[in-house]
Amino acid sequence: MRGRVLAVDPFLPLLQQGLALQKAGRMQESERVYRAVLSQAPQHPMALHLAGTVVGQLGRWGEAIALLQSSLALHPADPMAWNNLATAMLDAGDAAGALAAADRSLALAPDYASAWFSWGSAASGVGRHVEAVEAFRRVVSLQPQHALAWAGMWRAAVAVCDWPCAQFAAAQVQSVLPQNHGWLPPFDALALGDDPSMHLRCAQAASQRLLAQESIVPHQHTFQRCTGRIRLAYLSADFHEHATAYLTAELFERHDRQRFEVVAVSFGPDDASPMRNRLVEAFDEFWDVRALPHETVVQRMLDAKIDIAIDLKGFTRDSRPSILLRKPAPIVVSYLGYPGTMGSSVYDYLIGDRIVTPATHADFYAERLVQMPSSYQVNDTHRIADSVVPTREEEGLPADGFVFAAFNSVYKITPHFFAVWMRLLAALPGSVLWLLSDNEDARRNLRAQATGLGIDPRRLVFARRVPLEKHLARHAHAGLLLDNLPYNAHTTTSDALWMGVPVVTCMGQAFAGRVAASLLHAVGLPELVTQSLPEYEALALRLAHDAQALQRLRNHLVAVRPTAALFDAAGFTAHLETAFVHMHHQWQQGLPAASFAVDGLEALEAHVPVLQIF
Repeated sequence: MRGRVLAVDPFLPLLQQGLALQKAGRMQESERVYRAVLSQAPQHPMALHLAGTVVGQLGRWGEAIALLQSSLALHPADPMAWNNLATAMLDAGDAAGALAAADRSLALAPDYASAWFSWGSAASGVGRHVEAVEAFRRVVSLQPQHALAWAGMWRAAVAVCDWPCAQFAAAQVQSVLPQNHGWLPPFDALALGDDPSMHLRCAQAASQRLLAQESIVPHQHTFQRCTGRIRLAYLSADFHEHATAYLTAELFERHDRQRFEVVAVSFGPDDASPMRNRLVEAFDEFWDVRALPHETVVQRMLDAKIDIAIDLKGFTRDSRPSILLRKPAPIVVSYLGYPGTMGSSVYDYLIGDRIVTPATHADFYAERLVQMPSSYQVNDTHRIADSVVPTREEEGLPADGFVFAAFNSVYKITPHFFAVWMRLLAALPGSVLWLLSDNEDARRNLRAQATGLGIDPRRLVFARRVPLEKHLARHAHAGLLLDNLPYNAHTTTSDALWMGVPVVTCMGQAFAGRVAASLLHAVGLPELVTQSLPEYEALALRLAHDAQALQRLRNHLVAVRPTAALFDAAGFTAHLETAFVHMHHQWQQGLPAASFAVDGLEALEAHVPVLQIF
């Protein structure tokens, strides 16, 4: 019946033409075809459906949702439309809505692999990770080479520390990557393995996919000599109570307004928090662009003549790399939020340092590298710990005994490091491991792993999620922070060091696994950086047994906090501004972007004023 109805549909040839254009990546042309049909038949369900899919691919998710809902109001028995609605809702950040839409799709087509994938993605988004694993398992039973489903299964499994499942899924991901042209979500790749070449391949595939899917043509910028302040635009979804904001707030406040105008391009939520209010005040202009499609944001940046666009998100959750890939400013920079390459030369520079991004690793980056003089990580010196320190009893800790803290998100924990931690507990009677998770499935799996390794599961203590100032205060009970690979503790490390807690890390090969080493060097404690798991274990055990050595480290951190490079926000801002001025000078001179070290520029500038641009 449906085939006969379609056969006499006078708009079918146009819709087929639009679909062919869409499949060829010619999105704008495809949309024009669908709009032409809708101008003549506004209630055409298939035209509404297809128009919804193409505007969703173009990043106009609110519009996509409205079009798909209109289509479904006319033809609610279409499982593909329900699944496309789920996809649009996921893109818009509405995981709960996506779950309901995927449910409707599966009710109509129980073996629809794409709908199971949407269901699993949405379930993960609302914290139902165990159910998400089963949904992804259903996908791969229908499509065994579905790399994204294997990756989704791995991601959901590590979120609850189901390591047998995670290891199986990871092996499948690795086996299907070659057939899928390296396509794995780049953020997942960072935690999947300590391999910067894999991270590069996945980032390249992601950027190329976006460029093709959205028919992105980066803007070509006509040279115009700067006659005033350099206009910086920081782009992020995290201008609220978030780890990125905790690090960067003072940077935005300290920028030299005689040389720079500073704009926030915010596509994240407004949580009405004190941090949000502080950030709004920190910028010269604060743009809330949550509801705006990519092209509109880009045009606004072009109209504002932004000189340097700084992406603080990369490929992390709620990011919008499609804006940056359109080249909304002559200079595009990746900084802080994503510890790896963006895989596209549209990004001119990546800001790192000699530890996280050594010059010998340049081949793993599509960007040119900027080496900061100390750590690449900026820190806010105004963060304050609560004046009331909770008791050990209030935190669920025993009255006595050494406390090993591991405050990373639990998805970063790997079986190898957890086994080391359990051996440390076995070697130090009365000690406990202090973890951070409010997911009961993760807690149960970690306790079971401890039991399997001969450790009383009651020696695992799970910290409550509390506001930052209370979290900082309870560091008073931590004897030592234990880091892990392949994805180090980042803000978690700087929080611990700020509060005087020593951190033991093992340095990896990729950016994400070298951050803690960078931070430890920046507080004068390179001796806490190890190069192998046995060395890491031996150092942690020695320090836990040596109260005097541990106290010396604590005293050092307290003493250097006012002067350490890691906590010198004013100095960091000045170095970053030197980098921005040099980038802009290169552009003004018509020179291509090239890697450089900031301290080398500053040494040269002391003799020759090479960076005068006005």
